[in-house]
Amino acid sequence: MAVKAAVLYFEGKPEELVLIEIQSTILMEDGSKLPGQELGTLEIGKEGVVTLSNGPRCLYGKMQDLKSPLVLMQRTGQEQAVDGDPTRRTAVLAARGVVRRKAIFNQRPQLSVESFGKS
Repeated sequence: MAVKAAVLYFEGKPEELVLIEIQSTILMEDGSKLPGQELGTLEIGKEGVVTLSNGPRCLYGKMQDLKSPLVLMQRTGQEQAVDGDPTRRTAVLAARGVVRRKAIFNQRPQLSVESFGKS
């Protein structure tokens, strides 16, 4: 059985990322796909209270530390030789950030009447 290997590179200090866990279905109003869309503004308050706001909708949740950090990786499409042996190749991955905490939202969104008057 052949084992595939990869080399992971960080350029500079890794970006600190937050995993978002939502116990709901997210749909875009115009029916467009979710990847690449802005979910809203994430605010981390005192004692781990978190809000995710998008227009008049607001989700309330809490921050939680992960048991083990996660690394966000991206394929580069590049390969390199293993230990200088050109017959043995390994994939090169780029590390984009480290996830040490997650924001957990397990309630339905709430509507804010105050945000309807704001532009």
